[in-house]
Amino acid sequence: MAIKAFTDQWDNRLHSGDIAWTRNRLEFGVNHGAFYVGYIQRYDYTLRFNDETAALYYREENDLAYPEGDVPVSLHAWHSRAQGVKFAWHWQPFPGLSVQPSLSLLNGWEFQDGSLQGFLRHQDDALTGQADLVYRYTDDLLLDHQFDKPAGRGFALDLLLRWQVDQHSAELEIQDLYGRLRWRQAPYTFGKFNTVDRGASDIVRLDPAFSGARSTEDYLQRLPAYVTGQYRWQRENWQWQLNAELFLSRLWLRPGVSWSAKPGNPYLGYEVRDGQWVLGIQDDEKRGFLQFGSDTWSLEDARSLTLRLGYQYQW
Repeated sequence: MAIKAFTDQWDNRLHSGDIAWTRNRLEFGVNHGAFYVGYIQRYDYTLRFNDETAALYYREENDLAYPEGDVPVSLHAWHSRAQGVKFAWHWQPFPGLSVQPSLSLLNGWEFQDGSLQGFLRHQDDALTGQADLVYRYTDDLLLDHQFDKPAGRGFALDLLLRWQVDQHSAELEIQDLYGRLRWRQAPYTFGKFNTVDRGASDIVRLDPAFSGARSTEDYLQRLPAYVTGQYRWQRENWQWQLNAELFLSRLWLRPGVSWSAKPGNPYLGYEVRDGQWVLGIQDDEKRGFLQFGSDTWSLEDARSLTLRLGYQYQW
């Protein structure tokens, strides 16, 4: 489904799929020699679901006929938003190879980590069913749990490797190679409910009976690793590239080419898995770059979007 429709009224065509995710980084920093220090802000969200859950929700939002019988429901939501300071150190063990580890000290703003497993059926003009809920949060989006907002503290380790020999170069970056956020006295709700009623527009009610436990405790949130790789081969005025992206056990590959004889080194790439075309420019000193990608020219219908913008000043 298109991203705009997914975050709005689900009024676009429903495609097959079992995951929706976004990773966003805003970073400002300075380099001095081999050292780097900067400010970083992070916003990550992941939804995993089965086809039946997506199809049922789509039918509900678009007033379509419900399927017969019990519908298995599986949904897991994970979210993390944090800010902090980032430190990095650039090291060249021998010519052609550079290593850059980095450490981000993070202050957590908000998080969600929960799963819903069970079944639903359409009965007597309402959705009913039974499901198990395991839910941790800074804002309760289901049962309106009132509490003092918890504080989150943590860190993330990243690693960047670069290699170059003659016309060949490669890069491997692992974000959140090891990352944790500890939330002090984070609220949680564990339990079971036996009826889901979505009769009111845009409102989720767990009714009539919910049994379980609700309290607060310290919680350690793990940050999933995100891996990117790039291989480049310079051939006269053309640089041929192959980019790879690994996240949540899924691999995306994007072959592409840039024309170094033209101002801005224009780049064109095609991501195979999502069918996304990527356009980019970069200055000759490789200090600034801009990339934008989409799987369709109509952004309202886009199911996959990429935006990368950066500039580096060194003294």
